[in-house]
Amino acid sequence: MEYAIKRLRTDKDKSVNKLWSDFLLSSGINPEENVDYTVGVFDNDNLIAAGSIFQNILKCTAVAPQFTGGKVFNTLISHLMSEIFDIGYESCYVYTKEESLNSFIHLGFKEVERVKKELIFLEKSTSGFNEYIESLRKAKKDGEKIAGIVMNANPFTKGHLHLIQTAAKENDFIHVFVLSEDMSDFPSDVRFELVKKGTSQLNNVVLHQTGSYIISAKTFPSYFLKEGSDVTYIHACLDSAIFKNHIAPALNITRRYVGEEPLSPSTAIYNRAMADIFAGNPELIIIPRIEQESEVISASRVRRLLAQDMIDEIKALVPQTTYEFLLSPSGKEIQNKIRNKFHEKEV
Repeated sequence: MEYAIKRLRTDKDKSVNKLWSDFLLSSGINPEENVDYTVGVFDNDNLIAAGSIFQNILKCTAVAPQFTGGKVFNTLISHLMSEIFDIGYESCYVYTKEESLNSFIHLGFKEVERVKKELIFLEKSTSGFNEYIESLRKAKKDGEKIAGIVMNANPFTKGHLHLIQTAAKENDFIHVFVLSEDMSDFPSDVRFELVKKGTSQLNNVVLHQTGSYIISAKTFPSYFLKEGSDVTYIHACLDSAIFKNHIAPALNITRRYVGEEPLSPSTAIYNRAMADIFAGNPELIIIPRIEQESEVISASRVRRLLAQDMIDEIKALVPQTTYEFLLSPSGKEIQNKIRNKFHEKEV
């Protein structure tokens, strides 16, 4: 029997949104607004499956109980994958529960990492996780003390620089990973370049892109986690497991440096998750945050000042290379976007 696949305009039609939401909720899945494309599989007029994508990530997939384990699931996922690859992506990712693992494996997905029974992270890619790890191995450095840092650097501040400088003094080499996802005010290529320029005076720093294997909170799924689950903690556990089990061994990293987090509860939870997953291997080293005028230096503080058009106050918070970028045409364009977003929230 052939089933009809129809696009569901959940953002434009309230009745369609309710149909979709009710169907997901009946499957134990919470609807998410952060999706680009949603479809439903219909048996006559009955919705029997639904799925969405955000960029190249499968989200909110569900199949009615009487149709699980067969053609309907394959039809839904194959359609969504085709959409992703037709857009031009070379990789497709999904987070799922253990009971759905074999269905995705059957369609060619491979497991990257998991957090116990909470969730499993899988990919289908022409150049996947194994290739990424192999590329890291080529950058492996010899030494007794090799450190790692992961940062978004949105933008790169003196706080980030202090963390890198501290690690650089205490280790033979330090591998710095800059988040590749374009989910920040400063684009990934700009953030990477600011870190590169800001650390150019340090000869034992090696920079890397994270690829798709360090996940931002904006793309991490919470839709199928049990109510009451600490989403931030589980997200951090997944990132930490990828780092501990794959990235650190590839580069012989024995230490992971992070800044302490007196202000952000979510980052404090992230640091706790790393400590739990690492269990001393690699060693987690937490560095006190530096302050300027009795307030910690942070990227969020810089963005707040940018939103308020207080560029002069930013000079003391960022390296000269970051400040010069902010004054450039590209930097001013980003400033304008941040200010516009700030004023939209105010309205």
